[in-house]
Amino acid sequence: MNFYDIHSGETALLVGNGPNLYKTPPEWFDYPSFGLNTIHKYAGWRPTYYVAVDYCIYEGFGAEIGAACPDLPKFVPTPTADKWQGENFYRFPKKTGEMRIPERQNTLSRGFVYYNVMHAAMTLAWYMGFTTLLMIGVEQKQERGSLREHFWGTDYSTPKGQTDEHWNIGYKVLSSALHIKILNISQDTYVPEDVLARDDWKDYANAKEAV
Repeated sequence: MNFYDIHSGETALLVGNGPNLYKTPPEWFDYPSFGLNTIHKYAGWRPTYYVAVDYCIYEGFGAEIGAACPDLPKFVPTPTADKWQGENFYRFPKKTGEMRIPERQNTLSRGFVYYNVMHAAMTLAWYMGFTTLLMIGVEQKQERGSLREHFWGTDYSTPKGQTDEHWNIGYKVLSSALHIKILNISQDTYVPEDVLARDDWKDYANAKEAV
């Protein structure tokens, strides 16, 4: 399947796994969506696309994700996730080093640099032609170990000492270089506004659902 420009000019919802996800539930929004990492644990909702980049996701949750989302297009890096096999997998080469923006039409085939799974989803959404990205489930408290906390509990496979320093560097690069609108509409987020621009989720939610 060719995903290049398949959503030209559209708005995408990018759904993180932060503890604040229930404050802006994904079912409140009517946009094509990207679910990340352990989003299969969110009951009663499924994204349009799925993205994971770390081997620990395959190792700890791969079977669950495959069973919950067999028909969804699933984007994972090669060679990191080469052992993860099944239906509807699409692979992009993992590149390392300084974050550089690829030629858009070659993003999936030639790969790109990312520092976390949200960066990968942002880049893939740009490749697909989305021109507005709305981010929910983005919390990022500064306390040590807080990045292990998810909407469903604690992910002990994530290193306790991990910090969001590189995450924020990547957000700044992508927000500047992709030349599309990127907005963090998460409630109770700790990402600085000069890293990710913010907006009010109420301006984007389905009024019938968000009551």
